[in-house]
Amino acid sequence: MKEVTIIGAGLGGLVSGAMLAKAGMKVRVLERHFIPGGYATSFTRKVRGIVRPVEFEVSLHLMGDLSEKGALREVLSEIGLMDHVEFLRAKTLYRAVFPGDDIRVGNYETYMHDLETKYPDERNGIHLLFEQFCQLRKEILLMMNKTNQGEANDLFQDGPTVLAYNNLSLQQVLDQFLTSSELKSIIAQQWQYYGLPPSQISAVYYAYAWTEYMLNGGYYPKGRSQQISNALVQMIKSHGGEVLTRHHVTQIQVENGAVKGVKTLKGEFASEVVISNVDPFQTFGKMIGYDQLPRRYVKKIESLKPSLACVQAYLLLDIDFPSVYGETDHEIFVNEYYDLEQAYEEMRNESYETMPFSITIYENLNPSYQANGKTTMSLFVLSEYDCWKEIDEETYRQKKEEVTRILINRLERLYPNVSEHIAYVELSTPRTNHAYTSNMHGAIYGAQQSVDQCLHRRLPQTTPIQGLYLAGAWTQPGGGYSGVIWSGYNLAKQLMLQNKEVVLK
Repeated sequence: MKEVTIIGAGLGGLVSGAMLAKAGMKVRVLERHFIPGGYATSFTRKVRGIVRPVEFEVSLHLMGDLSEKGALREVLSEIGLMDHVEFLRAKTLYRAVFPGDDIRVGNYETYMHDLETKYPDERNGIHLLFEQFCQLRKEILLMMNKTNQGEANDLFQDGPTVLAYNNLSLQQVLDQFLTSSELKSIIAQQWQYYGLPPSQISAVYYAYAWTEYMLNGGYYPKGRSQQISNALVQMIKSHGGEVLTRHHVTQIQVENGAVKGVKTLKGEFASEVVISNVDPFQTFGKMIGYDQLPRRYVKKIESLKPSLACVQAYLLLDIDFPSVYGETDHEIFVNEYYDLEQAYEEMRNESYETMPFSITIYENLNPSYQANGKTTMSLFVLSEYDCWKEIDEETYRQKKEEVTRILINRLERLYPNVSEHIAYVELSTPRTNHAYTSNMHGAIYGAQQSVDQCLHRRLPQTTPIQGLYLAGAWTQPGGGYSGVIWSGYNLAKQLMLQNKEVVLK
């Protein structure tokens, strides 16, 4: 029986752990935080006047691809997660507010029809663009499936469309099919989920992520994302594995180019297989040392560009929001203008008064979310770690208060007097992201999904060190909930295949 040690209890590590434990391997997960899940967690706060602690979602807005035809649903079903977590389907994916538009996005067919009605001269381009997005999805799934079956895949043969768009940004592809700049911005609205504007984000990545939602719906776990993490932990334990929290790994022990185990602040664990679910700067720079790696690999790590971090305000309102304001959507993107490149620059310059932000209203997904007749809300903006890292504690506190004030004022422009109903508010920042995950620059999506860091250009899941593998948002296939789940799944499949071959020999 192979012994597998997993560093970090994010979803990538937990998915690999659950599958490998189920396959009969001895799995140990070491997590430095006191709760497993990484960004897939929740936290509680005591609020004056409310007996029970209020529970807030850390990060999840929606997960895509979980309809009966969804590929991610097949993965979660194979793992066994669908038997333990109930997912609620959102009636609409999101509402996008622009100066001249207020658009509700339901599904692929209705969205296409609405865009064609609004932009009749673009009808053919819309059809062709959406068809290309869907074709990219098919080819990516085919290539991943062949790899997981132990078959070689040929990008030229299996992914001709992927190959054609491999070096293109989303903006370049939009320009091929559409002429209206406003329409391009509307279709690229989901850039806020992925952290790069159309001119920088990979067209292939955006297309795949876009189709996950448009073709197979948006879903949210009834018990918050923590329920997903807890279910995976339970699967690992039920198959003889263990998940140890408050275990900070300080060293991956390597001898003659092969893994021998890990060292923590509490002791050492021998292991012939180690999966790192933490960022590569920690994995290789701190836990191993670059001197044990080929120089070419070190250069690849050092050239990695982290994704953005975020600022997020968690609110509890003392009202039933849809009853008072008539708002029935759960996710609202607010744009003061159409230019998404300007939006990205305003984000980098901390123009909180005008940069795009999003509103998530969780009771509009699940009316019994807090079970107290109140409303749980989050306000989200992208942010750079450098804007927050080198300020003293008093300046940091003042800045948090000012940003909170600005975001609530902007919320009031849409929903007058809403601030009178705020029972609790708390702001997280890029420093919060970094403190709880140790991700370089507090990156919320791991390595950014730029053209030069997409698909095969990301760090592979195998490493130059025998027995050491990578899972999570920094490696293939990419970041986000779906990306890290696929990462854990793909790695487990490959390790199970290797182990089977060893047994057969």
